[in-house]
Amino acid sequence: MKKTVVAFQTLKVSLLASALTGLMWSDAALARCTDDVGVDHSKASARAAPAPKFEVEAPLDPMTQLQLIAKEAAKRSAEVGAARLLAEAAAFDLDETKGARYPQVSVSGSAGPTHTTVDGVTAAKGTQHSLSLNVSSNLYDFGRQNKLTEWRSQLAGSAKYGAAVTQEQVVLEAVSTALERNRFRLQAQVYQQYVRKMSCLVEALEGIVSEDKGRASELVQARKTQSQTELSRDAALAQSRQIEFRLRKLIGDKLSLGDGITVPLAAIPEIGEINRQIEFGNDAQQLRTQADALDSYAKAVVAGQKPQVNWALSKTEGVQGLSNKVSSWQAGVSVSYSLFNGFSDKAASSAASKRAESARQQLAELLASKFARTAEIYDIATTSMERAKRYVDVLRDSERVRNFTFQQWSQLGKRSLFDVMSAEADHFGLRIAYVNALHDGFAASAQMRSMGTGLSAWLLPEQQLQRP
Repeated sequence: MKKTVVAFQTLKVSLLASALTGLMWSDAALARCTDDVGVDHSKASARAAPAPKFEVEAPLDPMTQLQLIAKEAAKRSAEVGAARLLAEAAAFDLDETKGARYPQVSVSGSAGPTHTTVDGVTAAKGTQHSLSLNVSSNLYDFGRQNKLTEWRSQLAGSAKYGAAVTQEQVVLEAVSTALERNRFRLQAQVYQQYVRKMSCLVEALEGIVSEDKGRASELVQARKTQSQTELSRDAALAQSRQIEFRLRKLIGDKLSLGDGITVPLAAIPEIGEINRQIEFGNDAQQLRTQADALDSYAKAVVAGQKPQVNWALSKTEGVQGLSNKVSSWQAGVSVSYSLFNGFSDKAASSAASKRAESARQQLAELLASKFARTAEIYDIATTSMERAKRYVDVLRDSERVRNFTFQQWSQLGKRSLFDVMSAEADHFGLRIAYVNALHDGFAASAQMRSMGTGLSAWLLPEQQLQRP
């Protein structure tokens, strides 16, 4: 009986010591193991980093950063440069075709021996030097030249729209890549805070296990969760680095970007306005001008098979022998008409008409696809932003739950470590989901603007190519 009382008192002292140890640990650890969920990431980074010893320039505002991304991407892209060169080449083709409307003037000269006989009798013999001036032009061609000029003009317009489409694709890729980089950077920050929380728990549990070996399983569980979180953090950092490489390829290394480029994209454009802009987007206009150009070419082919009336004037001055001057001139009108060419004219005209119809069908398909895609992207943008707002409310409750659970486990012993780990996992999982929802909305907002007049028109209005 006496031994039982002694054992009971010993157990009571041991439990009291363990409780006091837990209380002492909780008072010191609560401050270290509770991270500031609502604190701005930039402020948290500033606290973690040493104070700089030099004056740092203020970061650029978000809209300016987006404009710089678009500008650098368009400037550095060889694909955009090639498309612009093709547009310039098409403009020179137009100038060449316009030049055919003016009189064509040429000069020719000749020098060499001559020998002229009349009825077998030599009439002239010696050397002859001559210089000729020739002027010719079209008098009437049933509109062929005008249709050729329209054809070239519309091709030049199509090339300009094509250059704008190429630039828009490059700008959208650069902006989307920058958004993805930010997504994984923020994920890495969230995982790092999770790692800090787990590290704090592991450190505290190591002290507890040194006094109470029976809680070693809790330490193993905490270490496992810490390692898993570190793996998730490292994966997010790796994704961020890899996307950074792609971004640097697009915009170079000189442009320094912050994390706050998403603010202008929080406003989602109205779907009705975007649908109105789709009708006159660069890609739609490119197909329209291609179809119009092919129609003009078909009409030029038809006009070319009708009589072609031209006028010509030539004047020749020369010297035959030593002193005999020779002078002549000729003026007249010529008419040419193709009687039969193997039906090649009809084939060429029909081919151009079929290509024009094909371009119009492509335009109809493009518009239908873009209208459907716009509705889909708009739904993604609105639901993602709405989901992000709801995550904010859920995160407030989650923060309270995790704090209550942690306090009840560390101070009162009413919760298990499994409850604490579950609350932490749910909370940080919600934060990752919040980051993803926001960036899904930002990416969809950028795509919405690209579907209309384009990100280039929004970010770089001063650099827009003149529409034909």
